[in-house]
Amino acid sequence: MIGLKQILKWTIICLLSFTTFNFFISGKIEASIEIESPADVVYEKVADLETWPTWAAWWTKDSTMTTVYSAERSGLGAKMSWTGVDGGGSLEIVKANFAKNLKNELIFDGMPPSYNVWTFVETAKGTRVTWTFQDELPFYVHFMQLFISTELEEGLIELKKLCE
Repeated sequence: MIGLKQILKWTIICLLSFTTFNFFISGKIEASIEIESPADVVYEKVADLETWPTWAAWWTKDSTMTTVYSAERSGLGAKMSWTGVDGGGSLEIVKANFAKNLKNELIFDGMPPSYNVWTFVETAKGTRVTWTFQDELPFYVHFMQLFISTELEEGLIELKKLCE
């Protein structure tokens, strides 16, 4: 009986700790960076799906990833799909407003689609690029924001190197 009380006590402590932790983390996934290039140059690198393996973090983490592109490889309607060690998925550009914003539909095998929104804002030094997941994470997976945002930031840093 004492053992059961200890298990129950620690289960409640862990659940309360995890819940409290998630209260302090936003469910919004977003990363931004300032790139010293005109918005149209940066936009073209993001809109051209064939450039993604040169800057997006996922390709550097999985060297076995194979990517297949649709006939349209840049701009509205462009689509790519991939398979790798961790599974597969696809990404399609579903909205494109030249040098202003893009919207991607991202599907990982076995999961519902999610949407990424890219915004490109001209600044005095170049372009402010923001990469945002449109939907917030459900409450009990807010902690995933810590991992996903890091990958977005890594990708934006590589995009910056490519554009500058």
